Amino acid sequence: MPTVSGVSHTVLHVHDLPKMKAFYRDVLGFQVSHEHERMAFLTSDPEREDHEIALAIGREGDAKILNHIALHVDTPDGVLAFYQQFKATGVLIDSCISHGNTISCYFFDPEGNRLEVFYTLRELPHHGGYRGPLDLEKSAEELVAQIKDGAAVPAKA
Repeated sequence: MPTVSGVSHTVLHVHDLPKMKAFYRDVLGFQVSHEHERMAFLTSDPEREDHEIALAIGREGDAKILNHIALHVDTPDGVLAFYQQFKATGVLIDSCISHGNTISCYFFDPEGNRLEVFYTLRELPHHGGYRGPLDLEKSAEELVAQIKDGAAVPAKA
């Protein structure tokens, strides 16, 4: 059975991104590792973790605060093993993607909370390679090559 090697980050939906970013930065001492118009990524140690908390605009009214919790896996094959286990046990899979240096599988727990298991290709900078959907029916070697090449690879015939 595959195993998780640690919790990586939590993503929260927020009403006021500048206010929340200032709180995590100025009150708790996190550093902003990168950001864009709708999200801010914060870390307590940029040498160890790209981000531990991400803040995302999009919390409407009483909507859920949690976007997802991300869980580290030590190898690409670990993500693929979880994917196969999810399929075999009826776990609802949301999406399988790369963020430019990851192999990620998003899924839901029994109460509908969104989680992610992922492997990071540490040799690539954040968003350094292919970003987009991944076919986790492919081998780990094929997926790593796709991400490193920075381009979509056609599906197997």
